[in-house]
Amino acid sequence: MFVYMVKQTQSGFFKSKEDVVSMFLGLVVVVAVVGFIVNFIEKRKGNVDIPGVSNDLKIENVDNTDGKGEIIDSVVVEKNDNLWKIAVVQYGDGYKWTEIAVANNIKNPNLIEVGQKLILPKIEKSEISVNKDVETVTTERTEYVVVRGDKLWDIAVKFYGDGYKWVKIWQDNRSKLNSPDELEIGMTLVIYGKI
Repeated sequence: MFVYMVKQTQSGFFKSKEDVVSMFLGLVVVVAVVGFIVNFIEKRKGNVDIPGVSNDLKIENVDNTDGKGEIIDSVVVEKNDNLWKIAVVQYGDGYKWTEIAVANNIKNPNLIEVGQKLILPKIEKSEISVNKDVETVTTERTEYVVVRGDKLWDIAVKFYGDGYKWVKIWQDNRSKLNSPDELEIGMTLVIYGKI
């Protein structure tokens, strides 16, 4: 094909060799762009990607005893599992991953391994007491003003003694914080519950 184009160049169809090279490079770029677009469309066809979730989640329930005759629930980590997925399957609430991390003394939740056995804590549902005479919810409430260098983890350690409670602080302040990384100096956060 290239030889044919060069022959046409000599006959006057192309004015110079640069025209032939430019046309050839343009053709290569067009083919590459079309290939990328087709590849992108084929990968996306029929799939809905949700970050951190895959369809091959398999959790095997294993019952253990703690030596006192009490049964402790546990799971074995499978390929592509993470604490969030396990919490969703076991408790119906992904935010309970922090409780699993604390029960297993996991410092970095990104470092769980296939085959690792995780203890599932017994999580009680928290109840809010209501005074029927006054019809108000009775909980402890503290306001905290964000200062330079604050992170939700540090605030959770300060108020709850547990950095994993940052999720609770974030959930209680979702009207102000769309993302846990969007703390602004001077912002007032509401801290509920045990202090």
